Amino acid sequence: MTLLDVLVIALIQGLGEVLPLGTSGLLTSLSDPTGTDSARAAASVAIHFGILLALLLYFWRDVLAMARGLWRLAKGKPDPGSRLMLHVAAGSIPVALVAGLLATPAATLVGPVGAASLILLGGLLLLACDRLGVTVHRIEHLTLPQAAGLGLTQVLALVPGVSRTGITISVARLLGWERGEAARFSLLLAIPLNLGVALFDLWRLLRQAQPILSGDLQLAALASGIIALIGIAVMMAWVGRHSYAPFALARIGLGIVAVLTALWTSFGTA
Repeated sequence: MTLLDVLVIALIQGLGEVLPLGTSGLLTSLSDPTGTDSARAAASVAIHFGILLALLLYFWRDVLAMARGLWRLAKGKPDPGSRLMLHVAAGSIPVALVAGLLATPAATLVGPVGAASLILLGGLLLLACDRLGVTVHRIEHLTLPQAAGLGLTQVLALVPGVSRTGITISVARLLGWERGEAARFSLLLAIPLNLGVALFDLWRLLRQAQPILSGDLQLAALASGIIALIGIAVMMAWVGRHSYAPFALARIGLGIVAVLTALWTSFGTA
């Protein structure tokens, strides 16, 4: 990969993993700059570890509360941190099991034009759900079945163009979650997800070749982490007082550009 390739992939995934933009759809509808299978796996490991670090840094209080809560739960004295940890686990474990069975076939369901179209439709869905949803529920009101159900919506993100963050926030808003709480829980679910993806891709990489921590990969991890941290901070600050409209409109704009680009490419190669 060139330096430009590293920065492009870090920008797309760093923002796309934490904002409701549809990273996989962008990478499918546009040309993938990561090259060979081993290069893609290496870039994925670096980028997901960078994003994971950004999530841990921003939500360090929740992470610390969940760690303490696990200890208190083991002692038979659950607290709010224990309940948050159980909710995140309930939203993560079922989708991890389903993803292990469906990831490969789901990724082949749509081509570049279809993925680009889903980016556009996802923006419209987010805009509609945010306007229709009331604001009455917080994470404290969540039950384990509700957490598992919301977590399972992430399965849809196995289809390129369906944003994991976007679909969980859209459903949470439609169910009446406060905007900030919807984003917070969605991003907490991203912590075990990014850890799992990074470890899985590392395992794949170790089976293909001897991994080398090159300067490009270090830059990819650093850039994606910084970009993701900025994206998280901006979104959390904005939705604490305002609607998701700017993010939905940005996704709609990206979707239109991606659809036109995918159509132009498909006509050009026909």
